[in-house]
Amino acid sequence: MLTPLDTSGWNRTDIMHEARMQSEALARLGVWKRLAYSLVAVGFILGLWGTNTDQGIAVAIGIACLVVGVPASIVLTVGINRGKCNVENMLVDAGIDVQELLRPRSKKDADAARQVGVKNS
Repeated sequence: MLTPLDTSGWNRTDIMHEARMQSEALARLGVWKRLAYSLVAVGFILGLWGTNTDQGIAVAIGIACLVVGVPASIVLTVGINRGKCNVENMLVDAGIDVQELLRPRSKKDADAARQVGVKNS
């Protein structure tokens, strides 16, 4: 059985490193989620096409794709959402303002930041 990792002695650098690694893992899981969504779409299309043209094999393959793709999509979506919340909590523990990181950026924001940089130099 797995033993829990003791993170009580971690400093800000350790937390940031772990958050970066988890973010990269979530990005890889996002690729698998898109593949699962594609499998659902292919299954639906094959099933629909097979029923309209009396192609039993297409219906069977479509149903198989749906049986595999739908649960995989659900599991990956839930896992990625919970993982993102975990990374956000880690960043908050590291003292980073997550809301500022997630704030949408515009050209106006970039110009204002550039002006501040020019004034400070």
